[in-house]
Amino acid sequence: MNLYKRLIEYINNMKFKTKLNATYIILIIVPIMIMSIGYYKRSSDIIIKNAQDNMYKVVRNNTKDIDMKLGMIKDSADAIAIDHDLFTILNHSGTYSGCDLVKLDKTMNNIIYKYFSAYSDIYSAHIVTSYYPFGSSRMFIPLNYFKSRLYKEAVEANGSLKWIATYDFGNMYDLNDFKNIDFEYKYIFSAVKMINCTDIMDNNFTSLPGNIEKPILIINFTTDIFTGIVEMSNPMKGSKYYIFSPEGDTVYSSDISKPPTQQDSRWLTKEITGETGTIKKRINGENLIICYDKSRITGWVSAAVIPVNVLLEDLSKIRSYIFLTGIILIIACIFSANIMSLRMTEPIKKLLVAIKKMGEGDFHSRIEINGKDEIAELVKKFNEMDEKIKNLIEENYVRRIREKESTIMALNIQLNPHFLYNTLNTINWIAIENNQKEISKIIMSLADMLHYTAYNEDELTFFGDDLKWLKNYIYIMQNRFDDKFTVYYDIDPKLNLYKVPKLFLQPFVENSILHGFDSIDTGGILKIRGWVNSIRVCFSVEDNGRGIEKEKGEKMIQHYPENIGIKNVEKRIKLIYGEEYGIRVKSILNKGTKVLIELPIIDGNNTLLQ
Repeated sequence: MNLYKRLIEYINNMKFKTKLNATYIILIIVPIMIMSIGYYKRSSDIIIKNAQDNMYKVVRNNTKDIDMKLGMIKDSADAIAIDHDLFTILNHSGTYSGCDLVKLDKTMNNIIYKYFSAYSDIYSAHIVTSYYPFGSSRMFIPLNYFKSRLYKEAVEANGSLKWIATYDFGNMYDLNDFKNIDFEYKYIFSAVKMINCTDIMDNNFTSLPGNIEKPILIINFTTDIFTGIVEMSNPMKGSKYYIFSPEGDTVYSSDISKPPTQQDSRWLTKEITGETGTIKKRINGENLIICYDKSRITGWVSAAVIPVNVLLEDLSKIRSYIFLTGIILIIACIFSANIMSLRMTEPIKKLLVAIKKMGEGDFHSRIEINGKDEIAELVKKFNEMDEKIKNLIEENYVRRIREKESTIMALNIQLNPHFLYNTLNTINWIAIENNQKEISKIIMSLADMLHYTAYNEDELTFFGDDLKWLKNYIYIMQNRFDDKFTVYYDIDPKLNLYKVPKLFLQPFVENSILHGFDSIDTGGILKIRGWVNSIRVCFSVEDNGRGIEKEKGEKMIQHYPENIGIKNVEKRIKLIYGEEYGIRVKSILNKGTKVLIELPIIDGNNTLLQ
């Protein structure tokens, strides 16, 4: 507090020239800062939101494209299990010699070709048994295949197609000669399946005997299948694209600095929840947007990671430009303020001298006028004031007396409800004569309301009369808001002669119309009910408006100063009937608000309401 006083005192003691300079600078800096911050914040929010929405659509579309391709391959993998020729070959597998197997390889290749040749994304396809690896010559399957993870995964899947994330071919088959060299299929991912072969003849299903070995189907892919889809989707500058398994194994990455098998996607699996969506999060000191979608075929997750700072690079350049512009404006402001202050302070000093003389009773001071600006006009008016000060004082006094008389007369007119009531009737007849029926109805509703409030001074009134006033008020509001809401009444007729506090429902109806329906153009519903239960008389006002938060609804009556009318009704009810009666508010955000008013079953005349 002492610091504040010292600051005010310092400002008051500043010279006018200094104050003028400071005012110029503040008037320039504050708007520039507010506009710059607001522009930057709003622009960054729009850029981030658009980038997030667009990238999310890209990820979803990419996932659909991948699923479409892999889904057709999965259907072919399921179809090969019921191939008659394959069933026949496998059913006689125990009778083949070494030469037979070499000849049989061509037949098996034809079967594989029949099902998978249409898919250009497949690198190679194989049907592997312990006695021979059938399939594409584009790559070979090592003899120790049955020791690899691929074989174990296929056996565990027991006939289902299992997708294996990208792996190092040499490491998978433990081939030392392949571990340290680069070749075309060094990094691949695969789909494996144990073929539970079945033959269908004349609608009869025949399975292989239990002693016949079940082969393993291997379909190999390179990550080029993903590269083409991702590059065609035009990913955003600076973004990275990942495809990874639920275990965190990387299937594909747009970051080519390291092979997929050496990239860790486990940090993404920790952040992502659910099957699809977007996340904004700060990770390792960097703000990131993560858009992701889960494949319905493989169970893998596609994710695009966008650094926020990359999105805002161009906006940062604009921020620097605004900062430099602000510096230039401030310098120009200081220079112009000094020139203007010198021009303004000189005549003001002369004016101060003349005012001191006037204070001493000398009304004969004259100041020389230079120029035609506001200061010169001020000096001119001072000279005129110096000559006519006595007359001006007298004229000012008379004028103020007349103003007070006019104000009193206006107040009398305002406080004369009979005058207003007759005036409204006159306006009503004019409206009728001009065939303005709607205006006539509104005027008559307002006249009835005025008559009710002016001539009814009692604290308690019959509910029927109060309801009539409320209907007039609602009619006017419906016309004001162009019928954006509809009103339904459900009132027990016996309540018309029940005495209630005057205008006790109006604040709640007004709150529903002005606040509950403020965000809609049409479709508002307002329900006003009145009923009698075994112990109390109940009234309710319910709307389907925007509602409010639960905590705010519970505190609305007691803690919010803007609800003066509502708080007034609450106090009146408790003063008239007691603390056990009053108001309860129930509201659900975006669904509506219901206000319940509870009164005793005995009315204001101590009459028990049956």
